This record gives sequence, structure tokens and C-alpha cells, in this order.
Amino acid sequence: MSVPLDHLVLLVPHIDDYVDEFARVTGVTPVFGGSHPGRGTKNYLVRLDAEAVSTPGNPSYLELLVLDDAQPDVAPEDTMFGVGRRGPDPRPALVTWAMHPADIEATTARAAAEGVDAGTVESWSRNAPDGALLQWRVAMNASMPMGGLQPFLIDWGSTPHPSTNPALGTIALAGLSFESPDPDILEHTLTALGMTDLPPIRFGLVPTITADIKTPNGRITLR
Repeated sequence: MSVPLDHLVLLVPHIDDYVDEFARVTGVTPVFGGSHPGRGTKNYLVRLDAEAVSTPGNPSYLELLVLDDAQPDVAPEDTMFGVGRRGPDPRPALVTWAMHPADIEATTARAAAEGVDAGTVESWSRNAPDGALLQWRVAMNASMPMGGLQPFLIDWGSTPHPSTNPALGTIALAGLSFESPDPDILEHTLTALGMTDLPPIRFGLVPTITADIKTPNGRITLR
């Protein structure tokens, strides 16, 4: 399996309590990554050693995503990935993931030719907590196809990848798999996005991303 994984998105509630719990369980404390202005969310990051499943040399991280109390006016449907629709106290869950293609425009065009809507390439930006300007390009289908199992695409360009932040602790991704009500459609989707060595895909009534994680304190599973 070799997937150009950029990051996994873990939706969490009550971020202060969850950061403490994550640190207790894993031995690694997530680091504040910043807010997403106008999208109603903020994040914390952990470096992810994904060499076991990802394209060699491809940097990766785990994003802990939470609703931002400082942005109460953002409508639930306008929040990042629509996470506001899950209410103020969502169950922790891997809601989607991002891949880093070699050529984001070519990938979206190839996917469209295969009947897969990966979204339109857009330029995004925000400020990091230290004030540095972060700029990247993203292609995202706002409808979250296949319950988030279809990844969105990201290209960091000249911006340093978030995982290179020296303050981040590291955990390792030992395995990645998917459950889908439509395994064949998911396989077609991932293939259309340029993946040739796919993670295990099983039938399941509820779309589910499962990540097997190695931490300094032992092994955990995120779903």
C-alpha cells in the first residue's frame, strides 16, 4: 500500500480536555495549529510518521479539528467539512482525509474524466499562531462524497508542510483501512484520483476510516 497521504482529520469535542486525554494516552501532546477564519474551526496537530502506508518521503500529520468558540456566527453548514452540523459535543471521529498529489490540477482533471468530482482547485491562506502566512491550494468536493472517504486534495506549494514544525511530537501510522457501503465505487474513486496501491476496503454499513497508530505509550486505533 502506498497512498500520497497528507493528513487525517480527527473531529474532537472539548479540545482542552481532549488534548490532555490524548497526551495521557499516547505520550504526545498536540500543538495548536491555528484557526480557520470564516470556517468556524481551529486545529491542533501531531506529526504522523506514515511511511508504512504512504508514498515514501511524503510528510503527513494528524489534525485534531474542533469548533472554534471565537467564531460563533459561522453557520453549521459553513463550518469546515460541515462539522458544525454534528452539534457542540460531537463524538471523536476520523471524518475525512487529505492526499497530496504530484499535480493537483492534473489529478482533478483525470478524476473528472472518470466521473469523480474532486472539486475545483482554490487558493487558501491563513496566519499561523506565530503570525506567519500559510498559503496552499486545495480541491474539495463540499458534499463530502462517500461520507468523507473520498479524500480532498492539497498542495502546499512553497509553504513549509505543517508536519515540519519542530514543536510537533510524532506518532506512527501502522495501518489505514476503509469501510464503505459501496466498496467498488470507493475503489473506482481512489483509482480515478491516481492511487494504484489501495488501502484495504471492506463492506460496512457506515463509512468508516480506521487508523492503526503506534505511540510512545503503545498502540491505539482511531475511527
